[in-house]
Amino acid sequence: MNNKPRILAIDDTPTNLYTLGMALAGEFDLQIASSGPEGLMMARESSPDLILLDVMMPGMDGFETCRRFKAEPALANTPIIFVTALSDLESELSGLLLGVADYITKPFKVELVKLRIRNILRISSLSQELKASEECLRYVMEATGEGVWDWRMTDGAVHHNASWCQILGLDLSFLTHPVEAFMELIHPEDRAGVQRVLGACLAGEGNYASEHRLRHTCGHYVWVADRGRVVERATTGEPLRMVGSIANITERKRHEAEIHHLAYFDALTELPNRRLLIERLQQAIIRNQRSKQFGALMFLDMDRFKQLNDTHGHAKGDQLLIEVGRRLSGCIREQDTVARLGGDEFVVMLEHLAGPADDAIANARGVGYKILDTLNAPYRLGELPYASTPSIGLTLFSGKEDSVDGILKRADAAMYAAKAAGRNTLREANI
Repeated sequence: MNNKPRILAIDDTPTNLYTLGMALAGEFDLQIASSGPEGLMMARESSPDLILLDVMMPGMDGFETCRRFKAEPALANTPIIFVTALSDLESELSGLLLGVADYITKPFKVELVKLRIRNILRISSLSQELKASEECLRYVMEATGEGVWDWRMTDGAVHHNASWCQILGLDLSFLTHPVEAFMELIHPEDRAGVQRVLGACLAGEGNYASEHRLRHTCGHYVWVADRGRVVERATTGEPLRMVGSIANITERKRHEAEIHHLAYFDALTELPNRRLLIERLQQAIIRNQRSKQFGALMFLDMDRFKQLNDTHGHAKGDQLLIEVGRRLSGCIREQDTVARLGGDEFVVMLEHLAGPADDAIANARGVGYKILDTLNAPYRLGELPYASTPSIGLTLFSGKEDSVDGILKRADAAMYAAKAAGRNTLREANI
């Protein structure tokens, strides 16, 4: 039996398909199609685990093909990776808005393609496990009422079944206890939220539903899904009795955290990736519109990085990128963002820069020169002493008539101006 993940590659260029076939055949079960309609037909006959889709194809291009896949219920959740020679931000944003899982540019870097395929397949697998786990949990809760609690307001006591105690490692002496004892078990960061939704339920504003952490008798915290409703009220409307149940969702929360990390963080540097940067930049634009403050974006490219890879190998290049990410993170405040876009490209986003614009750009410029000094310091890549410099493009944004694409393009253009000026410098974009 062939247990390899099934990959459907759609590309109108035979050379590209042959290259993909040679690169992926050992690890994946690869099917190839030379057009969007052919790929759709093959996927309908046998659903793939992942689709590699070329953007620039005659007739039905990659964007339209992607829309067709997303419109079919049986294929809508199949992860799609765009593989294209296009590298402009507008095309990449269009792909992400369509719901593609990733975006890889030609020419292919085989190991990078494999790594990204593995990551996307892992996310897809975790999502399926999560869905199956939630369905199983619902059946169990419906059948057994695991973790049942019964709160009698008349005496202030909460009664439990044995399963409730087992979830928290408590002995059966805790089958009945004052409601205050339950509140003390809630994680301090979650307590206010639980009290808020519980208070709304008691006031007659719907049922109670909360996901929060409860302290286990061993000292660690357990994530639970806590559900309940008032089943008895006085003639005055005052609640007299409330019943509900809890389920241990710690494993589900772990899966969600892993999925989030794979989707939003760079695998090499652990920094936010392009997807997370775009989300944070969108949020910063909205905040600026409300606060009338400024933000700044710096686009960084490490000078002559390809020379390091070609001379000393990709492992040394990876070591440099990790160290650059670490140094950049040390140059900013907690509220700011350092992201890796891919290759040797990094972005620094500064928030909450007070106006006027001249003051804001001066503050951003100060951080930029601090970054220049920090990245100019000598590196040690294993046993290899190394010197490296960045070229930095800087732009200010306020939120007024600004767009994610426009901000990134301005900073990118300023970075290329820094390259043209001789590298190892900072240039600012005209706003």
